[in-house]
Amino acid sequence: MLEAVEGGWPEKLGTLLLHPYFATFHRLCWSGTEELPPRGPAILAANHQSYFDPVAIGLAARRRINYLALEAYYRAPVLGRCMRLFDTVPVSEHEPSPGALGRMLAALEAGGFVGIFPEGGRTPDGLITKPREGVAVLALRTRAPVVPVTISGAWAAWPKGRMLPRPAPIALHFGRPMRFGGRSTQQRRREVTYRVMLAVAEGFRRLGRPELAARSEQRLRRWREG
Repeated sequence: MLEAVEGGWPEKLGTLLLHPYFATFHRLCWSGTEELPPRGPAILAANHQSYFDPVAIGLAARRRINYLALEAYYRAPVLGRCMRLFDTVPVSEHEPSPGALGRMLAALEAGGFVGIFPEGGRTPDGLITKPREGVAVLALRTRAPVVPVTISGAWAAWPKGRMLPRPAPIALHFGRPMRFGGRSTQQRRREVTYRVMLAVAEGFRRLGRPELAARSEQRLRRWREG
């Protein structure tokens, strides 16, 4: 039996409709949800493997999550309607919008959950790619805890460039919340982003994919040193 879902009717309806699909075709499973704060704000920072990612996180977290999503996704007929239904916030592919950042800050100040994919777009190869520093801006501005979320298998299920998904198992791991202080300098934002994404990469080991963790960590070190 499904657990109660916190949120409005879109979240509850989405769970009823989508859970059977993900359970049947993707054997969706997760671990670490006990790390999610029971109350108050939190930033869920995840790697971005496919269009399935926000749905899978929502099914596991059982909470309403405010997402940032690339504007390009809103131009897709079905996906765009789903994003508007769940009140996601569009963000430019090139430059973060002050309005989008303001809405995320407002959601956190109201005690909500915010979901963010620091890589921006979907990975081309299943590994963690070069991140952006928006997660650090939110974390340093609000002092809200950052929960690293690792997604494995969604890239195999629906890789970038493929029109339709295919059956493949998907697993998620929620890591321990991280808190950050200090001034929001460029150096500090880069360091916070690096530490968050390292925690996301570590989650691959928890999901039985140590090779993905090692290769993602190597890529992140190159980004930090560059």
